[in-house]
Amino acid sequence: MKKTDKSTLHGRQLAFEETVSEHLVDLHRAARRVLYSDDLAWDAVQETLVRAWSYPELPEQPLPLLLSLVRRSCLHILRCSRRRSDHEFVAANERTSRCCPMDPEGAAADPAASAAERDEVCHLTAMASRLTSEHREILELVAWRGLSYNEAAERLRLPIGTVRSRTSRARAALNRMLVDHDSETEAC
Repeated sequence: MKKTDKSTLHGRQLAFEETVSEHLVDLHRAARRVLYSDDLAWDAVQETLVRAWSYPELPEQPLPLLLSLVRRSCLHILRCSRRRSDHEFVAANERTSRCCPMDPEGAAADPAASAAERDEVCHLTAMASRLTSEHREILELVAWRGLSYNEAAERLRLPIGTVRSRTSRARAALNRMLVDHDSETEAC
């Protein structure tokens, strides 16, 4: 940090702001490259600044330290997101295995069809778990819960065009995974 009157909290705050303010764009850019999201990148920058504030004094050239801290923050955010999505999909898988098949009368008549349908649902759930969190979220709302694009846009607080394009990309990604998986199983 640059030398200023650090005896007061206000003086320390001014020195900290002066030191880190010129690096905010670089920190956001580095976080954006890892997280692929502006909002999550700003969260990582904020977490980085909180961690940097806890240091008694920043080095004369603080950028390497700040970049290291933002990298740690990004990894923390990714781990938390992955853990959360893993728990959500385990819960969804348990819920699907407990629920009745889509056609209860047909299930009673043909247990093999019922088992095949459950296997297909489990297979789709496993494939969907490999999608990005944005794609899983949009597919859950639009494809699986049956919300309209407008309802999904309101719930996610996104423009309707973003919801439509994300839905299209999510369906295409899931379709690619299913085609790749089918071609792998046929080759065996």
